[in-house]
Amino acid sequence: MSFVPENPLEEALLRANKNAMTRREFKRLLLESDLVVVGRVEGREFSEEGGALRPGEKLKLGLVERGGQRCIPCFTSNARLKAGIEQHTAYVTLKGRALFEMTRGVTVILNMGSELGWEFTPDAIDDLLDRKTITPQRIVIDKPTEVLIGQPAVYPQALVDALTRAFEARPDVLAAYLVQIGFAGKPPHPLIGVETIGDWDAVSAEIGRIAGEGATIDVMQIDRNKNDGVMQALLDTEPFFFRRTATT
Repeated sequence: MSFVPENPLEEALLRANKNAMTRREFKRLLLESDLVVVGRVEGREFSEEGGALRPGEKLKLGLVERGGQRCIPCFTSNARLKAGIEQHTAYVTLKGRALFEMTRGVTVILNMGSELGWEFTPDAIDDLLDRKTITPQRIVIDKPTEVLIGQPAVYPQALVDALTRAFEARPDVLAAYLVQIGFAGKPPHPLIGVETIGDWDAVSAEIGRIAGEGATIDVMQIDRNKNDGVMQALLDTEPFFFRRTATT
């Protein structure tokens, strides 16, 4: 495959094509990223340079016919637009969420004509926009409880990779650890321990958003001043993320 990613969204698309476990992250990033959309803004002169849609402006989207059905083409970069649309055309940039909100009921083709694209049917778009994330809940164990802690038999690499990228973008996260934890009578699941100097609620919420609906994980804030058996088990493992700071 000769597809060379030009931005983080295209990197996520490439990963999603190779590993289905990373598709959740790709779809999240798709909603947050700028997409190149064929269309003209009413009242603007024709331009091939594109630009963002400004508040109050009206956009007339370009349509293509595919299998007897009208579809809206959009692209992950200008390079994909030029590869997919042979003739010169006007375009604008829109956030993915804004595009999918305004085109509900119509199929959207991402990277038409590219070797790496995606087709979003109306049902798929509804699912994409209505996707829920985990709301972390604080659980207090106030009596002796037997737990099993160790390394997972199947390491959740896709989750770890997604968390690593998120933590790299957050200067307040210093380190992150992962173990598998199991309570009596329940299947084991990942426990993520994070050392942060920032807002813990914001960090734990981001972990929940990345894990997505249906995932079972626990999160714990690392406090090296506390004598806690579970926390020590986390600290006894190699961190999957560690922020290196400059030394003087």
